[in-house]
Amino acid sequence: MENKLLSTFRQLKRNESGLAMVELAVSLPFFIGLVVCGVETANYASVIMQLNQITIHTADSAARIGSTTPTANKTISEAQIKDVFEGSLREGDRIAVSGSHSYIDPITGVLSIRGNTRIILSSVEQVAAFNASAPRYRIRWQRCAGSAAFYSSNYGTKSTATSITGIGPVGRQVSPPPGGVLMFVELQYYFKPLIVNGFSKLTDRTISQVASMVVRENRDTVGPVGSDGIYNVENVTAATCPWT
Repeated sequence: MENKLLSTFRQLKRNESGLAMVELAVSLPFFIGLVVCGVETANYASVIMQLNQITIHTADSAARIGSTTPTANKTISEAQIKDVFEGSLREGDRIAVSGSHSYIDPITGVLSIRGNTRIILSSVEQVAAFNASAPRYRIRWQRCAGSAAFYSSNYGTKSTATSITGIGPVGRQVSPPPGGVLMFVELQYYFKPLIVNGFSKLTDRTISQVASMVVRENRDTVGPVGSDGIYNVENVTAATCPWT
Protein backbone atom coordinates (compact mmCIF):
# COMPACT_ATOMS: atom_id res chain seq x y z
CA MET A 1 0.00 0.00 0.00
CA GLU A 2 2.84 2.33 0.95
CA ASN A 3 4.69 1.62 -2.30
CA LYS A 4 1.55 2.33 -4.29
CA LEU A 5 1.09 5.66 -2.52
CA LEU A 6 4.72 6.66 -3.16
CA SER A 7 4.33 5.72 -6.81
CA THR A 8 1.25 7.92 -7.08
CA PHE A 9 3.12 10.89 -5.58
CA ARG A 10 6.01 10.37 -7.99
CA GLN A 11 3.61 10.41 -10.93
CA LEU A 12 1.97 13.61 -9.69
CA LYS A 13 5.38 15.20 -9.28
CA ARG A 14 6.26 14.46 -12.90
CA ASN A 15 2.80 15.43 -14.22
CA GLU A 16 2.86 18.91 -15.85
CA SER A 17 -0.53 18.80 -17.57
CA GLY A 18 -2.01 21.55 -15.32
CA LEU A 19 1.01 23.85 -15.35
CA ALA A 20 -0.38 26.24 -17.95
CA MET A 21 -3.63 26.61 -16.01
CA VAL A 22 -1.77 27.45 -12.81
CA GLU A 23 0.43 29.99 -14.57
CA LEU A 24 -2.63 31.60 -16.11
CA ALA A 25 -4.39 31.80 -12.76
CA VAL A 26 -1.34 33.46 -11.18
CA SER A 27 -0.62 35.93 -13.99
CA LEU A 28 -4.19 36.85 -15.00
CA PRO A 29 -4.80 39.41 -12.21
CA PHE A 30 -1.58 41.24 -13.09
CA PHE A 31 -2.41 41.17 -16.80
CA ILE A 32 -5.91 42.52 -16.20
CA GLY A 33 -4.44 45.25 -14.01
CA LEU A 34 -2.06 46.33 -16.75
CA VAL A 35 -4.87 46.38 -19.31
CA VAL A 36 -7.11 48.49 -17.07
CA CYS A 37 -4.28 50.93 -16.32
CA GLY A 38 -3.53 51.25 -20.03
CA VAL A 39 -7.16 51.85 -20.95
CA GLU A 40 -7.62 54.43 -18.19
CA THR A 41 -4.42 56.28 -19.08
CA ALA A 42 -5.33 56.37 -22.77
CA ASN A 43 -8.83 57.61 -21.96
CA TYR A 44 -7.47 60.34 -19.67
CA ALA A 45 -5.06 61.55 -22.35
CA SER A 46 -7.85 61.50 -24.95
CA VAL A 47 -10.20 63.53 -22.71
CA ILE A 48 -7.51 66.16 -22.08
CA MET A 49 -6.82 66.45 -25.81
CA GLN A 50 -10.52 66.86 -26.64
CA LEU A 51 -11.06 69.45 -23.90
CA ASN A 52 -8.04 71.38 -25.13
CA GLN A 53 -9.48 71.47 -28.65
CA ILE A 54 -12.91 72.56 -27.41
CA THR A 55 -11.33 75.40 -25.42
CA ILE A 56 -9.30 76.62 -28.38
CA HIS A 57 -12.27 76.41 -30.75
CA THR A 58 -14.44 78.35 -28.29
CA ALA A 59 -11.89 81.17 -28.06
CA ASP A 60 -11.42 81.22 -31.82
CA SER A 61 -15.16 81.30 -32.53
CA ALA A 62 -15.73 84.04 -29.95
CA ALA A 63 -13.02 86.14 -31.61
CA ARG A 64 -14.64 85.77 -35.04
CA ILE A 65 -18.33 86.40 -34.27
CA GLY A 66 -20.04 89.68 -35.06
CA SER A 67 -22.01 91.67 -37.58
CA THR A 68 -20.36 94.32 -39.72
CA THR A 69 -21.55 97.45 -41.49
CA PRO A 70 -19.63 99.67 -43.91
CA THR A 71 -19.55 102.60 -41.46
CA ALA A 72 -19.29 101.03 -37.99
CA ASN A 73 -17.19 98.62 -35.96
CA LYS A 74 -18.21 94.99 -35.67
CA THR A 75 -20.98 94.31 -33.16
CA ILE A 76 -21.67 91.12 -31.23
CA SER A 77 -24.92 89.89 -29.73
CA GLU A 78 -26.09 87.60 -26.94
CA ALA A 79 -27.49 85.22 -29.56
CA GLN A 80 -24.09 84.91 -31.26
CA ILE A 81 -22.37 84.17 -27.94
CA LYS A 82 -24.93 81.47 -27.18
CA ASP A 83 -24.33 79.98 -30.63
CA VAL A 84 -20.61 79.74 -29.82
CA PHE A 85 -21.40 77.91 -26.57
CA GLU A 86 -23.85 75.59 -28.30
CA GLY A 87 -21.16 74.56 -30.77
CA SER A 88 -18.67 73.96 -27.95
CA LEU A 89 -21.08 71.80 -25.96
CA ARG A 90 -22.00 69.75 -29.02
CA GLU A 91 -18.35 69.25 -29.87
CA GLY A 92 -17.95 67.65 -26.45
CA ASP A 93 -20.84 65.17 -26.78
CA ARG A 94 -18.42 62.26 -27.00
CA ILE A 95 -17.05 62.96 -23.51
CA ALA A 96 -20.39 64.13 -22.05
CA VAL A 97 -19.45 67.77 -21.69
CA SER A 98 -23.16 68.56 -21.35
CA GLY A 99 -23.73 65.56 -19.09
CA SER A 100 -23.73 65.07 -15.33
CA HIS A 101 -22.24 62.81 -12.68
CA SER A 102 -23.08 61.53 -9.21
CA TYR A 103 -21.14 63.12 -6.38
CA ILE A 104 -20.93 62.25 -2.69
CA ASP A 105 -20.00 65.19 -0.48
CA PRO A 106 -16.95 64.08 1.55
CA ILE A 107 -18.13 66.10 4.57
CA THR A 108 -21.88 65.51 4.69
CA GLY A 109 -21.98 62.22 2.80
CA VAL A 110 -24.94 63.50 0.78
CA LEU A 111 -25.33 62.13 -2.76
CA SER A 112 -26.13 64.68 -5.46
CA ILE A 113 -26.12 65.00 -9.24
CA ARG A 114 -23.87 67.69 -10.66
CA GLY A 115 -23.02 68.93 -14.13
CA ASN A 116 -19.72 67.97 -15.76
CA THR A 117 -18.55 71.23 -17.29
CA ARG A 118 -18.35 74.98 -16.96
CA ILE A 119 -17.11 77.16 -19.83
CA ILE A 120 -16.31 80.78 -18.96
CA LEU A 121 -15.80 83.34 -21.74
CA SER A 122 -14.22 86.66 -20.74
CA SER A 123 -13.70 89.79 -22.81
CA VAL A 124 -10.41 91.35 -21.74
CA GLU A 125 -9.93 94.99 -22.73
CA GLN A 126 -7.88 98.01 -21.79
CA VAL A 127 -8.97 100.04 -18.79
CA ALA A 128 -10.69 103.32 -19.62
CA ALA A 129 -7.69 105.49 -18.69
CA PHE A 130 -5.05 103.37 -20.43
CA ASN A 131 -1.39 104.15 -19.69
CA ALA A 132 0.96 102.67 -22.31
CA SER A 133 3.95 102.81 -19.94
CA ALA A 134 2.10 100.84 -17.25
CA PRO A 135 -0.67 99.00 -19.13
CA ARG A 136 -3.65 97.70 -17.20
CA TYR A 137 -6.59 95.67 -18.40
CA ARG A 138 -9.99 94.56 -17.18
CA ILE A 139 -12.63 91.93 -17.75
CA ARG A 140 -15.36 93.91 -19.49
CA TRP A 141 -17.91 91.09 -19.50
CA GLN A 142 -18.22 87.37 -18.86
CA ARG A 143 -20.59 84.73 -20.17
CA CYS A 144 -20.90 81.10 -19.06
CA ALA A 145 -22.16 77.77 -20.37
CA GLY A 146 -22.41 74.29 -18.91
CA SER A 147 -24.31 72.99 -15.90
CA ALA A 148 -21.38 72.65 -13.46
CA ALA A 149 -22.47 75.63 -11.37
CA PHE A 150 -20.11 74.68 -8.54
CA TYR A 151 -17.15 75.90 -10.61
CA SER A 152 -16.10 79.55 -10.56
CA SER A 153 -13.42 81.44 -12.46
CA ASN A 154 -9.81 80.97 -11.38
CA TYR A 155 -8.72 84.21 -13.03
CA GLY A 156 -11.11 86.87 -11.83
CA THR A 157 -14.52 88.29 -12.60
CA LYS A 158 -15.87 91.56 -13.95
CA SER A 159 -15.99 92.96 -10.41
CA THR A 160 -12.56 91.73 -9.29
CA ALA A 161 -10.42 91.97 -12.45
CA THR A 162 -10.69 95.71 -12.96
CA SER A 163 -6.99 96.58 -13.22
CA ILE A 164 -4.80 93.61 -14.12
CA THR A 165 -1.55 93.22 -16.04
CA GLY A 166 -2.77 90.12 -17.84
CA ILE A 167 -4.97 87.06 -17.46
CA GLY A 168 -4.20 83.37 -17.25
CA PRO A 169 -1.92 81.00 -15.34
CA VAL A 170 1.12 82.46 -13.61
CA GLY A 171 3.98 82.73 -16.08
CA ARG A 172 1.63 82.37 -19.07
CA GLN A 173 -0.52 85.46 -18.76
CA VAL A 174 -1.85 87.12 -21.89
CA SER A 175 -3.25 90.54 -22.71
CA PRO A 176 -4.91 92.21 -25.72
CA PRO A 177 -2.93 94.34 -28.18
CA PRO A 178 -3.19 98.16 -27.90
CA GLY A 179 -6.79 99.14 -28.54
CA GLY A 180 -7.78 95.52 -29.10
CA VAL A 181 -9.95 92.90 -27.41
CA LEU A 182 -8.93 89.46 -26.16
CA MET A 183 -11.31 86.52 -25.84
CA PHE A 184 -10.17 84.39 -22.90
CA VAL A 185 -11.78 80.99 -22.33
CA GLU A 186 -11.58 78.89 -19.19
CA LEU A 187 -12.99 75.37 -19.28
CA GLN A 188 -13.38 73.22 -16.18
CA TYR A 189 -14.42 69.59 -16.47
CA TYR A 190 -15.08 66.98 -13.79
CA PHE A 191 -13.32 63.80 -14.86
CA LYS A 192 -14.33 60.32 -13.69
CA PRO A 193 -12.39 57.14 -14.60
CA LEU A 194 -13.98 54.69 -17.03
CA ILE A 195 -13.76 51.48 -15.01
CA VAL A 196 -12.73 51.64 -11.35
CA ASN A 197 -12.08 54.87 -9.48
CA GLY A 198 -8.50 54.86 -8.18
CA PHE A 199 -7.51 51.48 -9.63
CA SER A 200 -4.91 53.06 -11.89
CA LYS A 201 -4.20 56.07 -9.60
CA LEU A 202 -6.59 58.09 -11.77
CA THR A 203 -9.29 59.29 -9.41
CA ASP A 204 -12.10 61.81 -9.77
CA ARG A 205 -10.53 65.17 -10.54
CA THR A 206 -11.02 68.53 -12.22
CA ILE A 207 -9.36 69.12 -15.57
CA SER A 208 -8.84 72.79 -16.36
CA GLN A 209 -7.99 74.21 -19.78
CA VAL A 210 -7.49 77.80 -20.93
CA ALA A 211 -7.15 79.42 -24.35
CA SER A 212 -7.21 82.93 -25.76
CA MET A 213 -7.64 84.59 -29.13
CA VAL A 214 -7.36 88.21 -30.19
CA VAL A 215 -10.40 89.67 -31.95
CA ARG A 216 -9.33 90.14 -35.59
CA GLU A 217 -11.41 93.22 -36.43
CA ASN A 218 -12.33 96.43 -34.66
CA ARG A 219 -15.16 95.55 -32.31
CA ASP A 220 -17.80 97.86 -30.92
CA THR A 221 -17.07 97.69 -27.19
CA VAL A 222 -19.57 100.37 -26.20
CA GLY A 223 -22.91 99.08 -27.43
CA PRO A 224 -26.24 100.10 -25.92
CA VAL A 225 -26.26 101.75 -22.50
CA GLY A 226 -25.48 99.23 -19.76
CA SER A 227 -24.71 96.44 -22.20
CA ASP A 228 -20.91 96.23 -21.90
CA GLY A 229 -20.82 96.21 -25.69
CA ILE A 230 -23.15 93.24 -26.26
CA TYR A 231 -26.30 93.82 -28.29
CA ASN A 232 -29.48 91.84 -27.83
CA VAL A 233 -31.84 92.75 -30.64
CA GLU A 234 -33.02 89.12 -30.69
CA ASN A 235 -34.12 89.52 -27.05
CA VAL A 236 -32.64 86.17 -25.98
CA THR A 237 -31.78 85.22 -22.43
CA ALA A 238 -28.13 86.11 -21.89
CA ALA A 239 -25.75 83.30 -20.89
CA THR A 240 -24.64 85.21 -17.81
CA CYS A 241 -22.47 83.72 -15.08
CA PRO A 242 -23.88 83.12 -11.60
CA TRP A 243 -21.63 85.78 -10.07
CA THR A 244 -22.56 88.57 -12.51
